[in-house]
Amino acid sequence: MDFQDSDALEMFVDYQRAQNLAATTIRNRCSILRTLAANTGRLVDCDVFSLRRYVGREGVAAGTRRTERGAILAFYTFLQTEGLRDDNPATKLPVIRVPKGEPRPFTREQVDAMLESGAYRKTRAMILVGYYQGFRVSQIAAVHGDDIDVLTNTIRTVGKGRKERRLPLHPTVRELASTMPAHDWWFPARKNPTTHIRASSVTDLITKAKVRAGITDPRLTPHSLRHGFGTDLVENGVDIRVVQELMMHESLSTTQVYTGVSEQRKQASIVTLRPRQVPAHSGRRQIEVAA
Repeated sequence: MDFQDSDALEMFVDYQRAQNLAATTIRNRCSILRTLAANTGRLVDCDVFSLRRYVGREGVAAGTRRTERGAILAFYTFLQTEGLRDDNPATKLPVIRVPKGEPRPFTREQVDAMLESGAYRKTRAMILVGYYQGFRVSQIAAVHGDDIDVLTNTIRTVGKGRKERRLPLHPTVRELASTMPAHDWWFPARKNPTTHIRASSVTDLITKAKVRAGITDPRLTPHSLRHGFGTDLVENGVDIRVVQELMMHESLSTTQVYTGVSEQRKQASIVTLRPRQVPAHSGRRQIEVAA
């Protein structure tokens, strides 16, 4: 990437920080734009045809395409607004249609298997926070001892969009807290203990526990702990609006993606219809005789 591209990216980062966007969002957007530059050979003066070719390349999931389109659109809108480009080629990118998401939760048995897989203590703690609090990996990574308030039985966390909330503390996580640092990061970075580990490190550690547990379903990721949290709450009869608040979702429709209905519940529901004997005959002859 030449200096002009690097300079534009640096200014774009400053702009996003001034917007108070999350560090994870800024980092992911920069990663997308650097990959775009590596594929097209240029960034600041990239044309719409190159952008379409990049976004439409084969082997990319619809959700990823949409995320990449959003990052590209934000970048070129910034360039045009700042007068670094006269036009905005990203406005000509087609809207990405993404199929409705399906929940992919870990079952309780799979969570138990990961906890008993030989995972280290801190990895087990990550799994417990992910499942019993429904936290994203970024929230798990940033748990601090001072976030725990045993008097109010709550845990402080920061979700998407820098939304800060205090949520009810699950008894299992409350017990876990007694074994974790009371006034420090629960999961400090190895090279710099004054800060917490990255979300990607949490992903790697939980994924290794999944593999050791013999769980081979490629659809299950560390985020599936959050799916399991939402699904099991609904399975236990918790109102969907309450689940929405616990998962810190702006939209109820977003919560519904995370709250699948288990096969067991489907089976239990369908048999509530009163059974009847299957008729051996049509009964048409009896009707004709009666007539």
